[in-house]
Amino acid sequence: MPHGSDPISETYKDNGGCEPGDLRITFVSMAFSLPTPSFALKRDESRWDGLPPLVKAETVFELVWAALSVLLFLFIVFKLFKIRISSTPRGPYILLALVSFTSAISNARYFFRFRKQMELSGFAKFMTASNILGMFAQVFEPAVVLWLTQIRGQAFGSQQPGSSSPIVARTWKRVVDWVLAAVTFIYLVALECSTLSHSLKLFHNFESYQEYQEYQEYFKLLEKLQHLSTVLFLLLSINVVASLFTLWFSQRRARFTDSVVTRLLTTSTPFVLPLVFIWLFFDIWRSETIEANRRANLAYVIIEGVCQVGIIASVISTMDLHADTDPSGYFVVNEAAES
Repeated sequence: MPHGSDPISETYKDNGGCEPGDLRITFVSMAFSLPTPSFALKRDESRWDGLPPLVKAETVFELVWAALSVLLFLFIVFKLFKIRISSTPRGPYILLALVSFTSAISNARYFFRFRKQMELSGFAKFMTASNILGMFAQVFEPAVVLWLTQIRGQAFGSQQPGSSSPIVARTWKRVVDWVLAAVTFIYLVALECSTLSHSLKLFHNFESYQEYQEYQEYFKLLEKLQHLSTVLFLLLSINVVASLFTLWFSQRRARFTDSVVTRLLTTSTPFVLPLVFIWLFFDIWRSETIEANRRANLAYVIIEGVCQVGIIASVISTMDLHADTDPSGYFVVNEAAES
């Protein structure tokens, strides 16, 4: 999520002074890059009618993405029961169903902005769990595309007995793909758990606004550590695009047309590339005010949601393409016309 101004300072000034509990809640929300819960908003913003328009829009979009993710999950499950087991690899699509489900749960967390009765430590732990589910979706969504690319590359290599297998199908490349995804997810989970630990420590020891300064050093370090998570996401996304293009060019040289690879290249790449740019942009950009941060959050939520839903839909569209297979049972292969 975008980096913003110091919400504790802004809350303290805007409210003309507030209780330490309000500051604790606001600080924990900032630590998790989450929407501020209703009981930490200004006094007249604790209900839906009192929310700022940008916060309302952000919440609505998150709930829309949650609903769409549920529909996509149900559609994937339905298609898995309809497709032929002999012609379609189920593993990538089962993982895609998990990605859709965890994305829906993560986006639905915004509903809890209005759960006033939730105790703060419980709120922080719940948000940590939902964040981890969201991280699973973010990391393993591109991993699904890589998995399909590996399968298509292996099948393509089996059709070329006299030549070496494409790079995407080689063992070292498959190991690199999965290690990169696993390392990214483990790092993000470790960072999230560390943030939870320090935020709860702040909650239990916070006595005044001045004591907030003692915790600034940790969150300066956290900001630096988040740069590494951005780098890992960029590597994962670039790996997806490079793998698709590499396999597609290899097939073109061999005068083969793979419907699945072509579909993934033309429909998923346009959604992967914008994610690269927004992650890079928001890792560098800093807002000066809460209002600017709200606008940035809204833009981030819209762009990321469109891209994630687009990638899932792109992969779903390949499920029926496996039905037209060669005798090997896996690979859609049509000899291209002579150029």
